[in-house]
Amino acid sequence: MMDNHRLNRGISHEECFCLAKDYEVDLYLRQKWLDERLKKPEMSRPLDLNDPKLVQRIWKPEVFFANAKHAEFQYVTVPNVLVRITPSGHLLYMLR
Repeated sequence: MMDNHRLNRGISHEECFCLAKDYEVDLYLRQKWLDERLKKPEMSRPLDLNDPKLVQRIWKPEVFFANAKHAEFQYVTVPNVLVRITPSGHLLYMLR
């Protein structure tokens, strides 16, 4: 049921945005994969990489969103990235 206030003022810009079936989303991307080249059984525990230059040198799957009209990464002064490498060669990559 729609109240009289909404009926009287018409449709707002935000409501038109919804009617067009467009939307925006901020998300945390989390990926896991196995890279046999990084398998190091002599490591005693997982290794977290926090150096952006090291993170850039790690192979990562290319991510895309099918049918996206526009997509961009949030650029901040301190990167919101976590890369964790386990002794078995599994990688966890999290990005905001």
